[in-house]
Amino acid sequence: MALTFLRNLGIVSSAGISTTKLGTGAIIQVSSIATTSTNQTLSTVTYTDLTSLSLSITPSSASNKILLMANINCDIQNDEGFGIRFLRDATNIFTTPQSYAIYNVGQSGDEIMVTAPFVYIDSPSTTSSITYKVQGSSWNSNTILFNNPMNSIFYAMEIAG
Repeated sequence: MALTFLRNLGIVSSAGISTTKLGTGAIIQVSSIATTSTNQTLSTVTYTDLTSLSLSITPSSASNKILLMANINCDIQNDEGFGIRFLRDATNIFTTPQSYAIYNVGQSGDEIMVTAPFVYIDSPSTTSSITYKVQGSSWNSNTILFNNPMNSIFYAMEIAG
């Protein structure tokens, strides 16, 4: 069997590619992924920071967008529902509508584990560092156990605008 050799004839590293040569929709950067396995119990309709689900990203152009994605894990019992929202610095940019709440419609005392995905595209119009975070709440003041039984994950990607 003959051996085949590949030669590098001028392929540049990703660090050598100018972002101006990338088309609209190209992923420019992925922020550090925020994860947490710390169980957090909420029993309030007031939105509260979810522990460790915060990250920072600095857009390279004011015309670029930021794609936010979160997978929130929680334990729901007794016909409960919850809401999620994303904040850019201190500004609320996305809130789940009440109809988006996830309810356990089983028997009283039943328990279900939920992994709920949330996605939002932000247009921050800045090249300054931005801190994004995830907040959660109960729709009816019943107890919701977030980050159970698995880690919740939150990450952001800068997309060429």
